[in-house]
Amino acid sequence: MTANKDQHWVSSSYLQAWTDPNKPEHYEPFVHIFNRCGGEHRRKSPKNIFNMPDLYTIFAGEQRDLSLEQHLSRLERDFVRVRKLIEAAGYGDSKDVAALYGFVAAMIARPPQKIDHMAQQWSSIVAKARTIHIDPKIKPIRRIGSDHGPGMTLDEAQRMADDQMGTWFPHSLNAYIRVLTERFGCDILINGSPHPFLTSDNPAVVYWPPRDEDASGRMLPARGLGSPGCEITMALSPTHGLLFTHKPPGVHDWRVLDWEGVYDINFRTITRAHTTIVSDREDLFFVRTVLDLISQHESAGATR
Repeated sequence: MTANKDQHWVSSSYLQAWTDPNKPEHYEPFVHIFNRCGGEHRRKSPKNIFNMPDLYTIFAGEQRDLSLEQHLSRLERDFVRVRKLIEAAGYGDSKDVAALYGFVAAMIARPPQKIDHMAQQWSSIVAKARTIHIDPKIKPIRRIGSDHGPGMTLDEAQRMADDQMGTWFPHSLNAYIRVLTERFGCDILINGSPHPFLTSDNPAVVYWPPRDEDASGRMLPARGLGSPGCEITMALSPTHGLLFTHKPPGVHDWRVLDWEGVYDINFRTITRAHTTIVSDREDLFFVRTVLDLISQHESAGATR
């Protein structure tokens, strides 16, 4: 059997917090999963969802380099330790801060749909570059960028599309960690409502406040983590969550949220989920109510 073949982009240790506390005796722990667009409720073990073969494996010929997968696993273990401290109100030192920041940054970077999107961008660049002919007698360009300055060959660019883990992904992960630790402070959210914080197949949610088109009706430029008003939310468990905003790094406040506050966090979680949301209970009324409200907002063009 190949070691570490199935690799989770949402770790089973993170999802353990959402296992149903009222599961029947002798049942394996399970979470409740729902389709992001409504319907299709299922019970699944955390170890059996949100994984893909060799998602973070770096290949060198026939050799499988698991260093990146092992690094992500260390971030997961550190996070679980800190989550227990937070739930016991015993959170404290700078190592705990680093564990939270590292885990959330990884959760922004590592979903496969984000990796695939970047790979497709590189594939598109290479495909277009290979079609460029300045003169019928001149061969297609072999290099992207200036021949006398920074740039890369088309083969190097193709590798960016084909070998994400061995090229750009580690740098992307480090960049997310750096920008989070430089620009964002964190508040710990305590669920004061009878309804749980939900999570999803895309747990770390990057949110920007709604904005209007410019005066000419043109689409405004894409926004990044440094854009004004950017916030990042992530549920730690059904009872606790995190809110990152632009302020000095570190953990600042512990904030108790009422039903409306919990709804707002869950609204973000569901609207930014790729396909699947996760709950610790088979409370279809609550989940369906949120989905119905989201459908109304989307129909009115409020979700951006």
